[in-house]
Amino acid sequence: METLQELLDGSTTPLWSALLLGLMTAVSPCPLATNIAAVGYLGHDATNRHQVFLAGLCYTLGRVLTYTVLGMVLIPLLRRGADLFDAERMLARYGEVLPPAVLLLFGVLLLLGAG
Repeated sequence: METLQELLDGSTTPLWSALLLGLMTAVSPCPLATNIAAVGYLGHDATNRHQVFLAGLCYTLGRVLTYTVLGMVLIPLLRRGADLFDAERMLARYGEVLPPAVLLLFGVLLLLGAG
């Protein structure tokens, strides 16, 4: 991990920096545990290899899409800087209510889709 940090400190290319940050995130404990749990869940139906492969591919593409959209939203916000106070006020007001509501909604959708 220290080697990746040294490479990141010396990097001036945004694409290289993004790749290094992605590698550092992928091997950090929390996402690593999440990936292992996802692979275990997706592989529980090991009788059909094709279906497991497609589910894993969808999981991977979903993570890529999520991080891409987050980057597309956050980079312009961070470049403006002064406008972050509006986002900070919104998060301060709705930050305790919005994430649990969204997670509950996705949980219900997953339960309905599994049934």
